[in-house]
Amino acid sequence: MPCSKTVIAVAISSLFSTSLLAEVAAEEAAKDLSQLDAVTVTATALEDKKSTTANSTVLKAKQLEQQQVQRLEDMVRYIPGVSLTDQGRFGSAGFNIRGLEGNQVAITVDGLSVGETLNPPTYAFYDFFAAGRGGIDPDAVKQIEIVKGADAIAAGSGSLGGAVLFVTKDAADYLEPEGNDTFVRLKAAYSGANDETQGTVTVANRSGKLEALAVLTKREGHEMENYADSAERQAITGSGRPVADPQDNNSHNILTKLKYQLTEAQDIGLTAELFKADIDTNNLSWLSRSYLTRTSDDQQERSRIGLKYNWLAGHPLFDGLATSLDYQKTNNDAFTLMLAPASVARLCTTGPCYRSEDRDYQQDLLKWAFALDKELQTQGSSHQLVYGGALEQKSVDFSAIDTSYVGQTMEIARQDIDPDFVPETDADLWHLYVRDSIKFNNSAFSLTSGLRYDHLSYKPQLNTGFTDATGTVQDSSFSAVTGQIVGHYQLTDQQSVALQLGRGFRAPSTEEMYFQTSSVSRTEQATGKVVTGLYGSLSNPNLEAEYSTNLELAYQWQGNNSRIKVAVFKDNYRDMIENVTKVQNPDTVYESCTSFGCTVTQGNPYTINENVGDVDVAGVELQGAWRFNQNWSAQFSYSHHEGEKENGDPLITISPDKLVAGVSYRATDWWSLATNLSYSSEVKAKDAYETEEDGTQTQLVTYLPNSATVVDVVSTMEFGDNWLLNLGVYNLLDKEYYRWERIRYAASTRNNISADGIQRYSEPGRYAKLSVSYSF
Repeated sequence: MPCSKTVIAVAISSLFSTSLLAEVAAEEAAKDLSQLDAVTVTATALEDKKSTTANSTVLKAKQLEQQQVQRLEDMVRYIPGVSLTDQGRFGSAGFNIRGLEGNQVAITVDGLSVGETLNPPTYAFYDFFAAGRGGIDPDAVKQIEIVKGADAIAAGSGSLGGAVLFVTKDAADYLEPEGNDTFVRLKAAYSGANDETQGTVTVANRSGKLEALAVLTKREGHEMENYADSAERQAITGSGRPVADPQDNNSHNILTKLKYQLTEAQDIGLTAELFKADIDTNNLSWLSRSYLTRTSDDQQERSRIGLKYNWLAGHPLFDGLATSLDYQKTNNDAFTLMLAPASVARLCTTGPCYRSEDRDYQQDLLKWAFALDKELQTQGSSHQLVYGGALEQKSVDFSAIDTSYVGQTMEIARQDIDPDFVPETDADLWHLYVRDSIKFNNSAFSLTSGLRYDHLSYKPQLNTGFTDATGTVQDSSFSAVTGQIVGHYQLTDQQSVALQLGRGFRAPSTEEMYFQTSSVSRTEQATGKVVTGLYGSLSNPNLEAEYSTNLELAYQWQGNNSRIKVAVFKDNYRDMIENVTKVQNPDTVYESCTSFGCTVTQGNPYTINENVGDVDVAGVELQGAWRFNQNWSAQFSYSHHEGEKENGDPLITISPDKLVAGVSYRATDWWSLATNLSYSSEVKAKDAYETEEDGTQTQLVTYLPNSATVVDVVSTMEFGDNWLLNLGVYNLLDKEYYRWERIRYAASTRNNISADGIQRYSEPGRYAKLSVSYSF
């Protein structure tokens, strides 16, 4: 018997009825200055939690579809000054905006932070573990807002250099504005960059007062291709391997939402979301006399469930009220299995033995938030007030297990619990904020200003998994008042200027506060006395939060068929946190001996996180778009950034200059073609060094990428009201090039690169993408 769309919708809604949730309203969208065909989404001021900075970019679901976004990196492919960081086998640590990255750039999904990174620099080159900031599937997203510059009001602690704000899809995005309706969409996609296949099923339904949505996505792929891959190069192993290690990458994402209209003014919603990825890697580039084989099984999972209530009250104190309660769990697990010869592996006496290292990092977040809005009219102005706050409880837990096996079997010979990287830590956070958008009557001037207060307290717990021989691990708390003011002046009907001053802050992460303390023993060379209890690594309870001040001036000209925007900015970052090496007892000469030999040091070196000083970043950003006629349009964007530390050293995380230019041709209502050119400038030695205390300069990265020009061609075809086809050819000219964000991590943190080994970090050569969807 035929199955109707309504039956399909009810069946899928029932399947997830135990854990459904809904975000009732979408965030208000700003005009995307780089897209003439930007889709507009309307919302009340209460629902508008996006940034009010002078420089932000909004990407809609339609643009993500046309650009064939299948990975987070694809989202920012055409946005100069923004990139995705790289952690090798562990994916991304987040976004880089104007030279700041990792925890210094806030990432939220429907207002919930995706968590913090854990990648200790002293362990990075072993490549056993790193916790990134992923767990987001592009097909579940309807809007991405990328905020450049400080805006703590929009994203809170972590919005130091900017923020990336994701908004997930709602049933109303697919349904008619009123009445019962059902929508079903089936999508299949393929990417030659990593031989990935994808399938997505979307079902939305409205029956009376109930709306339901289910988006299910499954992906299966392999390692990212690199330039000039071949069977001959695939046979090479060890640190000189010029191609990527073999990898199987599988993920699935489930987003479900329910919304029920209680009255004309009230609704409630339930949300459930689950992202899970499994990555199996054959680490052929690590094979050596120490590793006869080495494989890894990494898992990443993010799940959340939430409840939301909206009330259009029309109260004297507020027009609308929204409150939500959410719980989110994020887990990163890395399992590495190695076959080591008897000379290296523990407990091996007759031949090679297996051993494994299993690292697990879990983060939990419980958040209650509320927001209110009020529109006021005075004699000379109108005000749109938004105010609210939130309470959050966060916890982190880490475990590390080392296992030795009997020979080349999986029979356990010995299992050791390694010291935790960080202690079990609870964190309590709360904040309050207010923002007022003012329009003055009969004036070309408007003003938006806001204030926010944040308080955060850490409570680490010592146990058998984490001991503190140094006595430096203790409770800590941070508080900050941040704010923003943006003035906008309409010079003429076509010209306007905006001036922005913003302040952001970032509390130290758990890793920066409490990373694994240790003590060491050394022998005094002069006396032969063994001294115990010397510092190995210390926690720093006196660590200060990082602060940023952003000053930006923007000019925009906009006509009927074109617009140009120029922005110049100067950002100052204070009390930046770095892991530094210091010396205890510098007048004493120590000798330390192991099975590999003895070393002599002047004093006892140890590591600690400290606030090392200020960083200045300045730059210019350009955007332009033109529509020549009904068929032809063009656009471009460009960024140039410079960063300098307090001692004059360059900020190595600054991205190279980037220019993106595109031309689009729409032949008919159903067919279009676009060509995009992306240019990145070279990175020079002067961009990647640090000055030692004695004045010598050390090159931080040996491999520096040359300039590169990459051309992409994409086409969209719509067949009737049901079929949509997207086809793209990327790196059309088959150029060999390297991304600075990827190569600097690989070259600066890993010890397994030699000869042509750096080539395995090159970007893919020419490849194609294809997606086809059917809606009914």
